[in-house]
Order: sequence, then C-alpha cells, then structure tokens
Amino acid sequence: MLPRAVFFDMDDTLLNTSGGVDASWGAVCEEFSAALGCDPVTLRATIKAEMQRFWSDEASVEREWRTRLEEARTHVIGLALTREGLDVDRAPNLSRRYWEENSSRMRLFDDAIETLTSLRSSGFQVGLITNGPASMQRWKIGQFALESYFDVLVIEGEFGHGKPSPKVFQHALAAVGVDPHQAWHVGDNLYADIAGAQSVGIHAAWIHRDRLEMGESPKAIPDRVIAHLDELRTALEV
Repeated sequence: MLPRAVFFDMDDTLLNTSGGVDASWGAVCEEFSAALGCDPVTLRATIKAEMQRFWSDEASVEREWRTRLEEARTHVIGLALTREGLDVDRAPNLSRRYWEENSSRMRLFDDAIETLTSLRSSGFQVGLITNGPASMQRWKIGQFALESYFDVLVIEGEFGHGKPSPKVFQHALAAVGVDPHQAWHVGDNLYADIAGAQSVGIHAAWIHRDRLEMGESPKAIPDRVIAHLDELRTALEV
C-alpha cells in the first residue's frame, strides 16, 4: 500500500554534505600546516582518525554533542593537534575554516528537487526531519531554498529531540495527520533514520548513494534499500 506521507532526512539524503569533506580538510590542513610546523597529509590523517573515533559512539554523541556540532568539531581538532604535539589554540581557527570550505562545497543531489516536486504534485504530504543545531540546519534550508517543499520541518535544535527518538517521528506524523503505517521515511543513517522510523511503525527506506555499506552487523535492517531517489519515485509511482 502506498503511503500518504513521505519524510526525508536532509544531510546526505537530499543535500550532499559529505562529498566535499576530503577536499575541505585537505585545503584547511594545507593552509595551516606551515604555521603549525607540520606535514598537511599527516595532520589530515590524524584529524580523520580522531573524527572516526569520536563519531563512532552515536548514542554518546547524541546525548552530548549533536546540537553543538561546531563545538564538537573544534574539540576533535584539538584532540588531533594534541596527539601531534601541535598548538591546540589553533583548533577554533581550523574549525571555522573547515566550515567555510565545506559549506561552500555543499550541493543538492541532482534528484532532490525533482523528487520533492513530484511528490507534492502527486498529493503526498512531505516532511523534513533533520538532526543538528537549529542555526546550521536553518542555514542549509535557506541556502538551498528547501522550506517551501515541505508540509512539516522538524529540526532537532528547535524541537528539542532528534532522531532516533520516537518523539520526532510522532510529531511529524501528527503535523501531517497520518498514522505510522501511512508514512515512509527516507534517510542514510541506519541508527537515526532507519531504527528511529521503525520504532514507531514507519516504513524505513535506507538510501546509500553508492557510498555506504550496511556491514555485517548493521544497527537496523531497513524495509527498503535504494541507491538514488529515482528508485523511490518508481516505488511511489510518481
């Protein structure tokens, strides 16, 4: 049975926020390496290792840092600088430059607007459910003129709860007036998007964008797996 409402994650589902990460870190490490007295490649590798370690415990990050992403980034850069014996006071400057670099590289996926437009014109209720700080997520929504495509927007930093909390999905359902079995949710994060949606009975579609692998012990098993949004449109007959 087709749903009446479709909810979307934003980062790396509709908006390509990870595609410029490596280039952004490369540019920032190159820019600061002379002043820090280090090899930029080594600095990049250390920052990457610290980032992976920090973000691996999603539950802990959810409790402490997810609405403080800029602080989290600065904290992790500080850990990397400390590990390399470099000036930790430079961490805030590196963090700011990284945001400038990466935000300038963010782009909507080619299929995002076509999909949202098709769903709206076909009579579906459409929602955006995104984790993160209010100011950062509102900047992205405004920068890419996304607000008008949605009947409801749930932003963690504004709502007070984030995915995978059932409260987030229940709020979105109530806002568009549908029951859980009448909704689908599309996202790239198995823990936040898939497990969260399934916890309230929403059909959960995992989008991997040809860059993610589920692994041997996934945090959730999606109801549907898609690489790109054209597969979603096909499934929804739009």
